[in-house]
Amino acid sequence: VNKINDDEFIIPFPETREKKLEELGFRKVYKKNKNQCLHNSLYNYISKYYGEQLTYRGENYSIPEFITRLSEETADVFIHEMHQAKLRFNKYLYGIYDVRVDEDNKCDISVYNSDYFTYKCTVNLYNALTTIPVKSCFPSLNVNVAQVRPFYNSIGVGGFIIIDRGNGDELVTGFRGENCQSGGYWHFSYDETFTEDDKSDEDDQPNLMTCLRRALSEELGILRKTQEKCVPTSQITFLNVGVIRTAGNDNRLEFEVCSFVRVCLSEVFTLEDFIHGYRFAKDAEIETRCLEFIPINELDKFISTHKMSPESKHLAQTISLLNDFDLLGTDKEGYHEILEANKQ
Repeated sequence: VNKINDDEFIIPFPETREKKLEELGFRKVYKKNKNQCLHNSLYNYISKYYGEQLTYRGENYSIPEFITRLSEETADVFIHEMHQAKLRFNKYLYGIYDVRVDEDNKCDISVYNSDYFTYKCTVNLYNALTTIPVKSCFPSLNVNVAQVRPFYNSIGVGGFIIIDRGNGDELVTGFRGENCQSGGYWHFSYDETFTEDDKSDEDDQPNLMTCLRRALSEELGILRKTQEKCVPTSQITFLNVGVIRTAGNDNRLEFEVCSFVRVCLSEVFTLEDFIHGYRFAKDAEIETRCLEFIPINELDKFISTHKMSPESKHLAQTISLLNDFDLLGTDKEGYHEILEANKQ
């Protein structure tokens, strides 16, 4: 992962709602766009495929007016939810500037800075645009990353824990609470947003492994020191990347990095330790209502009979396929080394 520069792309708070948002404690992360490049990309994209004038909910708007209208609608939802004491935060995020895959299937990701308010604005903007007829041939949103960079201003790092409790490998899935993304769906064991908190200690660059380890700590209660006992680096697999584009109540456009992690149980980290950590995890109550252990060999049945978020369903199907071809990697490489280190 490479950070392209220190420029930010944001959709600012609408002037008509700014004071109210701040009164409710919703803070600004970035005050304005330092560089107009991504802002211009959004304008040019809308102009090319929808025209300079857009009809939305029976009213005509110029492109700047249209973007402002969607930012006001986003702010109104936030204000309403904060009045109901629902959790709402505004945090710096990384967005996708470009993605390249080389001949060895190594994926190179370039990122830019954005924030949570902008992410929700572009989700609503994406939904609004789907209701407006296009003026010219519309491209596939998950082919040309450069053309739709402003829409990819949130990166999720999500995946499943795999545990063997004594009866073979089981995938751990979480049922999401109604007040968070993918609420009411069976979802990943962990799913963290990639932010500036996730920089490498070595070179101060954005680091997916740092984000994943933070997710294990905050959402499952497997703290960093505990991970040394039960999660060898060799048992962390980044499997693929993709674009979430859904329909229905969870309609959104988001970039996701999918992974899975084998948690090795032993005398130094037991199943009871795992359950205890989850009960007291920082974000567990916010993110999930409960966890479920699904035997890998029964994954296909679970997928067909349960309502899963599209990204978790796709990853579960992939893991099931890897298991069918005996490619899941059930060896405990690196685990014995951890046990020996603990003894010393």
